[in-house]
Amino acid sequence: MIEPAPFMPRAPRVDFPGAYHHVYGRGIEKRDIFVDDQDRFVFLERLGGNLKRWNLSCFAWALMPNHFHLLLHSRGGELPFFMQCLLTGYSMYFNKRCIRAGHLFQNRYQSRIITKESYLRAAIRYVHLNPLRARQVQTFRYLEEYPWTGHKYILAGDRAGWQDLSAIREFFPGEDDSSWICRYRAFVETGSYLEEIPHREDAIGAYPTDTVAEMNAGTARLHARFLKILSVVSMRCGVPEDRIVGRARGYAEVDARRQVLRECKARIDVPVALICRWLEISEGAGRYLLRSEKRDLDIKYVGNILRDVPFPRLGDQSS
Repeated sequence: MIEPAPFMPRAPRVDFPGAYHHVYGRGIEKRDIFVDDQDRFVFLERLGGNLKRWNLSCFAWALMPNHFHLLLHSRGGELPFFMQCLLTGYSMYFNKRCIRAGHLFQNRYQSRIITKESYLRAAIRYVHLNPLRARQVQTFRYLEEYPWTGHKYILAGDRAGWQDLSAIREFFPGEDDSSWICRYRAFVETGSYLEEIPHREDAIGAYPTDTVAEMNAGTARLHARFLKILSVVSMRCGVPEDRIVGRARGYAEVDARRQVLRECKARIDVPVALICRWLEISEGAGRYLLRSEKRDLDIKYVGNILRDVPFPRLGDQSS
């Protein structure tokens, strides 16, 4: 006689004060959960209204026809209560409007805790690029006007409403704090050139990472041009390519790296952040090299002038 399998209770939700979550859910049988803009407005209104009640903040989000993505900071460890209010209330609204009954969402919502800042930055980009990957919009420029992700409202700055911009600002630091939106935009735009894949399933869950396994055809062609420029600069400067790529700090390597950045910026239509990725340096380091290039030219110019200025000899009292 075959005994029935023992009942396995569902694992409890993992949440704690200060946790960062990537939360996502989709319609049952992959059906649409948003019929039109009215549904999206209602969902966002309920989302914003419940954040303060349950002491959470949301800094990235995207609404797709049959699913949603939220990046949440759970300050008080009350994510399950927040999601229950949000999804139950929206399901009741949707069923009443569409004259239907039963479950709207497939199973429970999925929630993954993010424990590393690099994963968090990549998750922000992954969430906000959802409409572009799904062809809801055709270009990155149109994504900036698309109203159903947090990307548009981050670019709008102080008009973001309930969306928490302070967290985003902390993830894109720089010398000039006022330009964090530009750094954020460049980071997200870099992802629009790449085919990001989910991170392996492990203790913290599946997340897109900064490690890209495969470039799309267009980016591969651009990368080939980068390699050509790298080869030319290497021969011109007498520095091996493997010393230019990376973080070797010798003067010759740094100068060659600066030349690669300058040539790529002039000849390849890609963001500086992507060139920095190919050079295996941080975006901040790359932008510093491009800024210091102008300063180095100014110093050389001043030096040329000084060489033509006659200095008085010792003991010369005529001046």
